Formats: sequence, structure tokens, C-alpha cells
Amino acid sequence: MKLEIRKEGDLILRQPTAEVTDFDFELQKLIDDMIETMRDGGMGLAAPQVGVSRKILVCEFPGDEKAKIAGFPLTVFCNPQIVAKSRKQVTAVEGCLSLPNREVLVKRPESVTAAGFDRYGQRQEIKAGGLHARVLQHEIDHLNSTLMIDHLRQIRTLFIGTGSLGVPALKLLASDPQYKIAAVVVGAGESPVRGKSAGRNPVLEFAQEAKLPVIQTKKIRDQAILARIKKLRPELGIMADFGQILPEELLSIPKSGIINIHPSLLPRHRGPSPVQATILAGDDQAGVSIMLTTKEMDAGPILSQVAVALSGSETAPILKDYLAEAGATLLLETLPYYLAGELKPRKQPEREATYTKMIKKEDGLITGQTPAAAVYRRMRAFAEWPGIYVEREGKRIQITAAHFDESGKLVLDRVKPEGRAEMAYAAFQNGYRQKLTFDE
Repeated sequence: MKLEIRKEGDLILRQPTAEVTDFDFELQKLIDDMIETMRDGGMGLAAPQVGVSRKILVCEFPGDEKAKIAGFPLTVFCNPQIVAKSRKQVTAVEGCLSLPNREVLVKRPESVTAAGFDRYGQRQEIKAGGLHARVLQHEIDHLNSTLMIDHLRQIRTLFIGTGSLGVPALKLLASDPQYKIAAVVVGAGESPVRGKSAGRNPVLEFAQEAKLPVIQTKKIRDQAILARIKKLRPELGIMADFGQILPEELLSIPKSGIINIHPSLLPRHRGPSPVQATILAGDDQAGVSIMLTTKEMDAGPILSQVAVALSGSETAPILKDYLAEAGATLLLETLPYYLAGELKPRKQPEREATYTKMIKKEDGLITGQTPAAAVYRRMRAFAEWPGIYVEREGKRIQITAAHFDESGKLVLDRVKPEGRAEMAYAAFQNGYRQKLTFDE
């Protein structure tokens, strides 16, 4: 029978456990139920995790040929103890059925010898190495009221970002006890949206609200700024939507490098406007790349990627917000494996690289010769800034909403004439006696 897994916060996970004294039918039934429960998604299980404060654990892993991870046979231990362990210790990523969606870096002895009883009360001693040793230690911890999060060593982390893309990632990092935010570096007097005047800065706002140390700078290359960062001794750097090129001196400060969250499926759409470029190109999918930052723009090796299908109606702000959330989740899933050395960066195929450019206000200009499909894509890509517009008699008419009808014809919904309020396109036609048409 499958049993209920007790989750973090349940008091039984922190209570002392009693030794097994009776190897009776009741114990055999409990062990069988624990094995069934473990096989439904784990490789190890301790009795407190199913609400029983007794010194019993089960573990098993068939191996993974693709990942080249050796397995180990079904192990049942009652009253287990570690009687010997290696001097050599290894840091690796651990998960836990009682802490779902949590992955933690834990340093443990590479091999151990455990002694106790099997399920029938016979003495046994097992020498285990690799994953088997790690799982045994993890489950024996449970029997001693210890969780994997008790082994945490905080990683001093530098966060670098100005635009909204990085806010979800910063929030997750700040709430994860595995990471200690040494400082948040933001641009000073810069707008998070290129081309617009400086306004609210969402990264700065969150950092101040969360009482995180902040460094504001117009030039991250400034030697005084670099000296301040170096003094913080960060082990890891995270960058998202910063808007400044990082100097090589900064790249070398964190020993684990600086990881960049880039909202495209690299090497496609390198550069300053990947979200807009994805829409402008009519791509059928978008994505996020977690990559190592190098001196070449967006050319560093990739750690992980996630792709999302597009409907063809997304605007740049909506797509960016979605990719920001997806990127934050992917980052937190990727970091433990990267830091443990279990995830190897892969080079980008240079021949497949495409590049984006800084968006200018003039990019919003369209004419009667602009294809209707391009008009619609530009309207969505430039929804936040600069918008799209036509020029009539020296005046600009901005198109703010449009759609394609069932026949595939572009239908204008709303426009904003220069100096006037936004209005329905039908009202514009009646009042201005003008019709805006584009190539089909």
C-alpha cells in the first residue's frame, strides 16, 4: 500500500526515532509499504517520512545508463549506523520526497560502511560508495531528525540587473537559503526600457523592499565599483537584463563565473532585443537560455534552455514577463547541478548565430507598402516602445490595436492620432476621412 509522504514542516520529521525490537509481521507490512511508496518516485525513504518514528530505511536505484549513473540493489536497514566513512568528501545535488521541488548541494563522505539489521533481524554490514553511500547517509539523517537543508552552505551571490526580466530570478534567489545575496548591482539613472526616460526600476524596488545590499552605477567598469564588488568576495554572479557590457575584470571575480539569463534560444537572437526580435521574425517558439557570461556578447557556453510555443498573438511585454518566470525557474533548477560540477556547459554553434539591434524610435514607422503581417508583428514587438505609426501630412497616427479576421485580412481596431486621444479606427475614419491600408 502506498503511504502518505510527510512534508517539510511536519513535526514528525524532527522527532527522535525508536529502535526496532520486534521483526514481526507488522514490520514486514510496513517495510513492503515503504518500498512501494519509494518506488513511486524516489530512491530512498525513511520511516519518519511516512509518519512512523522508527529506525527503518529502504533504498534502491536501478541505474541510469544515459546519465552514466551506477545503480544499487534494494537495501532494507533497521537500526542502521555509520561505522566508517572515507576522508574524501564529495559535493553533489540531493533531492528529497519530503522536500518536493527542492534541490540542495550537500557535501558528504564519498564512501561509508553501515551496520545494523536486515528486515528479518539478521545482522548486516554494507560497504557503499558513490550514489548508494549518499542515499544511505541521507536516509540515516532522517532517522536522526536531520534534513538535507541542515547541511546547507550558503553561496555568496552577486546579482546584476536593471530590467524586469531579472526580478523573478532575484526573488527566488533571495528566498532560497542556499544563496546569500552579497549585493544587487543596478544601473543608476537608467530606464529598464531602452529608449524611454528613466522611471521606476523594478529590480531596485524589490532589492530595497527585501533589504538587500544595493550598488547603483552608471558605469560598472568604474574601478571604484569593481573594488567594492571584489571586496564582497562573491562566489557566483547572476545577470539578467542589465544593459551594460561587463568588463573582463568583473567576469573573473566570482570563482564560479557569472551566469546570464537570456530570453532567447541561443545562438538565435543574440544582443539587446531578443524578445522583440523573436516576434518580428515570426518565430513559432521562444525560449530562455542559461549561459556563462564571456567577453563576447551572448556567446558563452550554454548550461540549459527551455522552449515555449508561441500562438502568434503575444506582445513583447507579455512574452518577456512569461520568459522571466520561466527563466527564474530554470535558473534555480540549473544552478545546483552546475555548482556541483554535474552539468557541463556546451558551446554555441557559431554558424547558427543571429543578432539583434538596439531598437530606435524610427523603427516604429510603417508605410502603405509594409506587408500586413509585418505591421501586426511590429505592433506586438514594439507594444511597450516605440509603438508603430504612419505619417500623414506631417502628423503621426499610431496604431494601437489590430487583428486578423477569418479571411486573413488585417483589421485595425484602435489608433491614436498625434495630439489626440486614442480612438476606435471606425471613429478615426469618420472624423478624419482617412483610410490606412497595407500590402497583403
